[in-house]
Amino acid sequence: MSACCAAATSPRDLTPWDCFERGLRTLRQPPLPLLGKRVAGTDGRWARFSLQLGDGRVQELHFACSHCATLIACCQALVDLNQGCAVQAPVVRDAAPLLARLPGVPASKQACAILAAAALGSALHTARTTALHTEPS
Repeated sequence: MSACCAAATSPRDLTPWDCFERGLRTLRQPPLPLLGKRVAGTDGRWARFSLQLGDGRVQELHFACSHCATLIACCQALVDLNQGCAVQAPVVRDAAPLLARLPGVPASKQACAILAAAALGSALHTARTTALHTEPS
């Protein structure tokens, strides 16, 4: 189990500010080979994840998104929680558990968690589909 997977079960929660600060660095990373679809909200915000697989696990996970501090924090929290985990069983892939692990997100910004989770879901779908087509027969 990777450190992130272990952290996902620990009682320590992530903080929006720490995730935002780390997210600014991740946001500048180039996309990885497996690219999910760009998911957009009705308010103009958007997010997209890319990943690299190894042995059925998420070896590396990057994101790109519109410039919204809460969206950046939500995307980075998903990176922190899911990097190194099995692509078939991500630790956190839905908005409700993400918000539970990232306390302090105001109600008016909780749609960012939904958007980030949908974008991660798209990338995981791409990864699972690609893995099915590349497995030896």
